Amino acid sequence: MNTSSSHFFSPLTAVASAALLCAASLAAVPALAQTATSTSTTAAAPAERKVITSADQLPRRTYTLAQLPSAYLSAPLAALKPLGAQLEADIQADLAAYDIKDAATLREAYGALASLAQLRGDWAAVPGWTAKARALQEKPAGKQTSGVLTDLLAQQQLEKRDAAWLSAEVARRYGAMNWAEVQDTIKANRGGVETFNPELMIGSFKAQLDVMAQNGQMVVPAQLAQAIVGTRMQMELLGPNKAAIVAGLQQVLDANSKTVAKADIWTPRTFSIPADAKAKPVLIGVWDSGVDLALFKTGAAKGLAFTDEGQPSKDLLRPLGEAEPRWPQLRSMIKGAMDQRAALDTPDSRQFRATLGGLKAEQAKGFGEDMALAGLYVHGTHVAGIAVDGNPFAQVYAATMLWSHKTEPSKPSEARSRLTAANYGTLVQGFKSAGVRVVNMSWRYGPSAYEMMMAYHNLGGTPEQRKAEALRLFKIERDALNAAIAGAPEILFVAGSGNEDNSADFEEYIPAGLSLPNLITAGAVDRSGSETSFSTFGKTVVVHANGFEVDAPIPGGVRMKLSGTSMASPQVANLAAKLIALKPELKPAEVKALILQGAERMSGADGKPGRVNLINPRKSAELAGIKL
Repeated sequence: MNTSSSHFFSPLTAVASAALLCAASLAAVPALAQTATSTSTTAAAPAERKVITSADQLPRRTYTLAQLPSAYLSAPLAALKPLGAQLEADIQADLAAYDIKDAATLREAYGALASLAQLRGDWAAVPGWTAKARALQEKPAGKQTSGVLTDLLAQQQLEKRDAAWLSAEVARRYGAMNWAEVQDTIKANRGGVETFNPELMIGSFKAQLDVMAQNGQMVVPAQLAQAIVGTRMQMELLGPNKAAIVAGLQQVLDANSKTVAKADIWTPRTFSIPADAKAKPVLIGVWDSGVDLALFKTGAAKGLAFTDEGQPSKDLLRPLGEAEPRWPQLRSMIKGAMDQRAALDTPDSRQFRATLGGLKAEQAKGFGEDMALAGLYVHGTHVAGIAVDGNPFAQVYAATMLWSHKTEPSKPSEARSRLTAANYGTLVQGFKSAGVRVVNMSWRYGPSAYEMMMAYHNLGGTPEQRKAEALRLFKIERDALNAAIAGAPEILFVAGSGNEDNSADFEEYIPAGLSLPNLITAGAVDRSGSETSFSTFGKTVVVHANGFEVDAPIPGGVRMKLSGTSMASPQVANLAAKLIALKPELKPAEVKALILQGAERMSGADGKPGRVNLINPRKSAELAGIKL
């Protein structure tokens, strides 16, 4: 549960690093019965189900462990079954008691029940739960791929099939899918399975979950308990079948190697401003993890920075510290991770596979922290590069938050939240004083982040008291951020929605979930205009832009392709800055209106207008009276 992942959209989110996946699992949204009240028995469901419209309305449960989380990964499965039975009873009770108005939360509940059926050895029950989760998928790839591998592994166990059968069935099932819609998911799945390493799972548990359990005197949130069951079943089923699954997915990739790539509708929509155009300089604020300003034009004021403890800092670009000598290797790891996700066989991806495959449990913590540090180091600069692309009049102002990359999260407190709130006001005042016209914010968090950080340190009292305290602290920061943005009507703020394929509304994310006239939130599509598998959605997510494998510089100037709504948001900021450079008299509300009016509502899987509202920079410019 690393605090950096609670705040910003790491370009490594989709990487199949067990250390990072384990960290993300704790910082992720609280799903059904995932943070909660200690129960071994459950009350009868009420006659009328209570409607749930936000994550904080769900009950919180805790579970008392008989041994450390990492020990469950190698203990006999029988040792895990009492915990599994408690979890299953509670999830079933919650589904009966609550009318949950959030598909992502329900999908997680059904996925957990599939894992618990695996634990019981009830292989015939698994497809029923995966089918329920699949029915709630809203994206074309998810509708086809969700739960397929889980079903095949269950069928293999039920029918006593061998690895050759599994490989053939993987190739058959995935090969029958619409390649244009599922190719990115299949590539990512192959990359993830190929780099699966049980040692990293064990090491991550020891570094994070064991410590959390010990801090809580072996009483843990249900989210941790579910992670134990899910990880153990993954080790039981995925580990022995890794080669067969990779071979089957590779057959699908090979069969489509000559298939024409999806049409790029994004690039023709974009435009660049000629260097000799009649335009004015426009200052773009990059509120992020740090920017290498040596790569960009700047104004008189360079920026402001704060440490993870909320203290002022002079470091507008995050220092690598003792990791500096390892930077060339870390940079290669990042590129290798992205290449692996895209199923590219490159020197970097080969090195990435070799490194992950050779890691031992005791190396997991160091590897995870190194990768988190590298992600934070490159993130802000990459975002800035997207924001200024094709705009010779763009200047960059850095608003740097030096979030921690360490495994152990900070301890939430009222003093800390009030300092964060004050710093939000200071940063926005800095934008105003410097003359910033557009600000990009490729980060997000909600109250669940603080709830899990408090659980890690065993703070806040009972689970329900902890939930209330986390929400109280979060609201101090949320209200301050909302007031700061509202108090800068002369600036247009652009936020990324998130990378969790969930609802920003249900999770109460900031800044993505805020609704202000000078704020616009963006989701991610690929170059074909298809919503990415990871993009978070919601009523405040009103536009979309390319956020898949976007090429931009990282510190030092080397270019790299990264994916995330972190990369989509600055595409929108880029358009806003271009409109302002060419027509400086435009006000934020006018710029926002031009972006929305120029956007195109894309068709969904049913042929009707869907969720994606793809920006069209050229059309917005034309609506502004700009001749290109």
